[in-house]
Amino acid sequence: MSPLTPPGDRPQRADARENVRLILQAAREVFADRGYEVSIEAVARRSGVGMGTVYRHFPSKNALVERVAIDVMTETSAEIEHLSRAEPDPWTVFTRVVRYIAQARSSQLFPVSRRRTTEPGPELVAAREALLAGFADVVTRAQDAGSLRRDVTVFDLVLMLNSMPARIPEESGGNPSADLAGRQLGVFIDGLRSPGGESLPSPGADRRDLDRFFRTRFGL
Repeated sequence: MSPLTPPGDRPQRADARENVRLILQAAREVFADRGYEVSIEAVARRSGVGMGTVYRHFPSKNALVERVAIDVMTETSAEIEHLSRAEPDPWTVFTRVVRYIAQARSSQLFPVSRRRTTEPGPELVAAREALLAGFADVVTRAQDAGSLRRDVTVFDLVLMLNSMPARIPEESGGNPSADLAGRQLGVFIDGLRSPGGESLPSPGADRRDLDRFFRTRFGL
């Protein structure tokens, strides 16, 4: 299924596909600028299409948010696969993947809405599982190479990445917030190098911890 085709839809005409593309692009921009609590009207205004057109393709806000989340997770999985093939050094792959995920999250596009009113659909669940599996493989290879400390789990990393501030507020006269966010991320990554300077309390986070986190925070 194309990322531009909402689940369950038949193949669309060219103008309908273009409308979906405009809506999804606008949704990403609006969600990044103002968060998930913005109205569908704001997305429609940004996209330049009418409200009826938005609802024709996405019957609810949850459906639109879920489509955006699926697309971002799918793109992230593809980027992980590309980096893994193109770069032979496991630590370099790991750091680039972490930075990519952090960037996706800094745009507030990585999780789904915190106010879901429906259960996540199977396509969203599949996209999440594929992304987690790809990231886990990157983590394992970096640990096997002796670059990444072994006392962290992939679940630790996902929880930490989702707990970091998505944005650092800008203040007049200060450094650009993007630079400060990058600095924080650099400190985070450096602390993951093997060997670690201090033993971590055990055990590390596991799948149950991750599921509980996503269920309570994002409705996943």
